[in-house]
Amino acid sequence: MQSEGSYLNDGHFRKYFDASAPIYVNNENVSAIISNIEYSQEFQVRIAKILPKRDFSACYTSFRNEACTISGNFLLQGSLIATVAGVQQFTLNADRANLVKYGPSTTKFQIARGTDLQMLSYSISEEYLMRALEKDIPATFLPFLKPSEQGFNLLEFRPTPEMRRLVRSVISSPLVGTMRNLFIEGAVLQLMALKANFLSNQVSAAGMLNEYEVASVQRAYKLLMGSLSTPLSLSDLAYKVNLGEKRLNSGFKKIFGGTVFEVYRNERLEIARKTIEQSDASLSKIAQHIGYRHYNNFISAFTRQFGVSPAKYRRHSRDNQNTE
Repeated sequence: MQSEGSYLNDGHFRKYFDASAPIYVNNENVSAIISNIEYSQEFQVRIAKILPKRDFSACYTSFRNEACTISGNFLLQGSLIATVAGVQQFTLNADRANLVKYGPSTTKFQIARGTDLQMLSYSISEEYLMRALEKDIPATFLPFLKPSEQGFNLLEFRPTPEMRRLVRSVISSPLVGTMRNLFIEGAVLQLMALKANFLSNQVSAAGMLNEYEVASVQRAYKLLMGSLSTPLSLSDLAYKVNLGEKRLNSGFKKIFGGTVFEVYRNERLEIARKTIEQSDASLSKIAQHIGYRHYNNFISAFTRQFGVSPAKYRRHSRDNQNTE
């Protein structure tokens, strides 16, 4: 996404996150209500409602305490793209929550104009997570619990209806002051427990993945997302991460909700959908960019996924933009 709007430097952006009481922002670039609640140096919660009036980006040096290297992120609605240290990137939307770990660094959020975004996220330390879960730590969390490793780790999953209800209750809570903060703290702890239980069940349903296998599956996902236009075959991908093809597919199902092929297909079609909305590139060029050698195959896949052809989707998108 090309950001044409606001660029908030570190000092400007930080002041919006220094107070527990919600901060209201309304200018020519964005309308927003943002809260940052610091319960301790190891546990912080952020709530944001943001409505950009133009394509909007916010760049900042990590506003978390340096000990809080693990973040959980949920969007109730809207979508955004986050780029960490100018290299690592992930997308958030209502169907894609995550657990992410990275050390203090510069992060850039990009939000498209008119996106009604509602976000809940928390930051915790490795020690906090280990104390909270004690002996019930899912295998999928293990790569995040190595204080000596400050590399980037990303675990994405589809939030359950119960998680969504909890996120909604936090974002829409009518409470204020101390009661609000107490309610949010309890709700976020419940959310962490639900996430851990969900991921634990996902993994144990057809055999526990060990720590090495979890790390291998996550590495395979990064490789797959980094080669959308020239996709790796299942055998090549399995070879690169030193995991059997069946185990790799099984691991993808447990962690990402689909086989390697299904995840790859869904990701590149989602990229195509956003590109159709946000650019004037030809549909054939978009198809090539995401690895479709035959345009008709792209049309068929897109239509099955979204219920409308790429050409009709573009017309509808343009019509909606013109009526704004």
